[in-house]
Amino acid sequence: MENSINRVELLGRIGQNPKIMICGESQVAKFSIATNETFKDRSGVLKEETTWHNVSVWASRNTDDFKLLKKGVLVHVVGKIRNARYQNSDGEDRYYTEVSATRMKVRRDEHQVVQAPVPDIMIPAGMSPGYAIN
Repeated sequence: MENSINRVELLGRIGQNPKIMICGESQVAKFSIATNETFKDRSGVLKEETTWHNVSVWASRNTDDFKLLKKGVLVHVVGKIRNARYQNSDGEDRYYTEVSATRMKVRRDEHQVVQAPVPDIMIPAGMSPGYAIN
């Protein structure tokens, strides 16, 4: 059997304040980030396309790792694609794709005005204790 690779790397802005949940001895932050691609269409007109990515990051319950995650913050995420299935309130199966981050770095942003300098901070994301979305 050949080796396989499931790796994704994204650099983008957080679209809304993360939803942070406690799961046993861990906590998980769920949010979306936007990546932008600029290209020329067939007629030579410059276009920009935005793609939204769902992200989950796991960390220890007793940490402040997620305090810098806010809408508009630039983040660099490394992880893997995860597909999950859950049932909605009507009992219908729904499918969900997200990036399960194994590393995340909050990036300094030269374009964003901040009260104080924000250092680059590496958050070593923990592994999910299980992957069931309820």
